[in-house]
Amino acid sequence: MYQHTLQTLFIATSLAALTGAPHSMAQSTVAIDPDVAMQNASDNGTIRAVTLYPGRAAVTRSVQRELKQGLWSLRISNLPAAVQAGSLQAKVNAAAGTTTKSAPKLLAVEYSQTPRVAFSSSPEGIALAENVQTLSRKIEFLKQDRALLAQHDKLIDQIGIRATASASADGATQAVDLAAVAKQLEFVHTEKERILGVAREQNQRNEVLTRELQVATEQLETLGGADRTERSALVLMAIPESCTVDVELTYLVGNATWEPAYAVRAAGDRTGVTVEYDALVSQRTGEDWKDVKLALSTAQPTRASSPPAVEPWYVDVFVPVPASVTAAPALRAMADSAPSAPMAMAMARPMEKSDSAVRKELEELSAAATVQETGTAVSFEIPRPVTIPTDASKKQRTRISSFEPTAKFMYVAAPIVSESVFLRGDMTNSSAFQLLPGNAQVFMGGDFIGDTAMPSVAPKDEFKVFFGPDRALRAKREVLSKNTGSSGLFGGSTVTTWNDRITLDNGTGREVNVELYDRRPISLNEKIDVKVSNIAPAISTDKRYVDGRMAQGILRWDLAVPATARGPKAATVTWTVDISRANNVDTTPLPD
Repeated sequence: MYQHTLQTLFIATSLAALTGAPHSMAQSTVAIDPDVAMQNASDNGTIRAVTLYPGRAAVTRSVQRELKQGLWSLRISNLPAAVQAGSLQAKVNAAAGTTTKSAPKLLAVEYSQTPRVAFSSSPEGIALAENVQTLSRKIEFLKQDRALLAQHDKLIDQIGIRATASASADGATQAVDLAAVAKQLEFVHTEKERILGVAREQNQRNEVLTRELQVATEQLETLGGADRTERSALVLMAIPESCTVDVELTYLVGNATWEPAYAVRAAGDRTGVTVEYDALVSQRTGEDWKDVKLALSTAQPTRASSPPAVEPWYVDVFVPVPASVTAAPALRAMADSAPSAPMAMAMARPMEKSDSAVRKELEELSAAATVQETGTAVSFEIPRPVTIPTDASKKQRTRISSFEPTAKFMYVAAPIVSESVFLRGDMTNSSAFQLLPGNAQVFMGGDFIGDTAMPSVAPKDEFKVFFGPDRALRAKREVLSKNTGSSGLFGGSTVTTWNDRITLDNGTGREVNVELYDRRPISLNEKIDVKVSNIAPAISTDKRYVDGRMAQGILRWDLAVPATARGPKAATVTWTVDISRANNVDTTPLPD
């Protein structure tokens, strides 16, 4: 019935295309034989393109076949075990350069899953088993040859011993035939050298055969125990006239993913920065991607494109239901833990998407990926063929792009926690790419500094990268004095005063800009009063700092430290902190 429907559809569409008439006119004016046979073809195709998502991949196979007029069923086999059956999608077009009055038409795409012939009975299985037997026989024959050679070696040893023993015995009673002894010893020496050479060759041959046998045995065990299911796609087509047809089959597979990775390289003289934007790609789908057109996307093809519905929240008067006296405790516990009706309705929703939902998402995501940001997804098209074998243990690094952001270098110091002064690059993403969150390796000149986390950065947005401490700069914090005494008209208050100083020593030989950080105490009780005075130089007026961290008690100075600020001439920052409280008020511990 299904085939007859396809045949009728083919007849209507192909004749309408050939005559230039509407379908109804073609059907009413031309007599057609209803028994049009379905013709079959098989071609596994070649993987041409892959769009890789986090955790998923859309794989596109391409098939080009010359087909005669008629109904065709093209079987594309060897689909991987990770394929999502409901995601199959196909496109059918006449090949480039082909002239047709009516283009080929796609009728349907079906997923087929059938058991394969037992591996041991397949030609591949028989060939592998015969290879294992052949290698085993060769190793056994070689073992016999080695045993025979060992016996021959012992015989030569005995000849050498007998020759020297005879010479010793004759030497005591009569003249020794030195020429005969020398000839025997020369024979022994020559034969021992030959035996040694043959033994080495046999050992090498044994190692080679043993490795080959191990590989063949592993292949036989792996393929013999592998999934023996044949997964195929059936592409049903109507070909109004004979032509060369291009068929593209796209399907979703799991066990594939990618993640961004970066290398941030600053020039040793701080004249610029290069950001290398890479992708770490891995896949274990069961099929190799060889010389494919690769696109990377942040979209999630298996997630809903719309938010889930909010279920109603019902509140009612609790009416306890008496448990049956004879009910088992386990049954009563199950009844007590059973979900309410609304919750049960929510739990009853299917966890997996229907085939139509998966197909719809694939249709939305199967468009050619380009370097662009569309909605909440970002995609990158790699401009070169990429080969990625199916290997779960390896991540392959492929370059997305490299660019030189606009960069301004400055130093950051917080001597209250460290005397080191750190170099920071304030950069602007000057590329057309969205930088995604990921790990970044940081280099200064040719030296590896360490790893850092790259945030999400849109084009033209700013981001900061630290390049480690600069040993030519040093920041030192000192408490010049700390005094505690009474204050007030009658001495009713206690005041603790700190005089603090930070010294910045610049050994770079050039003027540097430094963001210097420290802190002031923050009172959490109205009975404790905190004042900061005698700040020299003045603290930063940066708006972001004033609106943010200043209120948290963080002190910041924006300093231009001259090249001459060294030793006694080092740049200094000073300030005074007073903490006042009533004599009967105890505070949390105060630092020295």
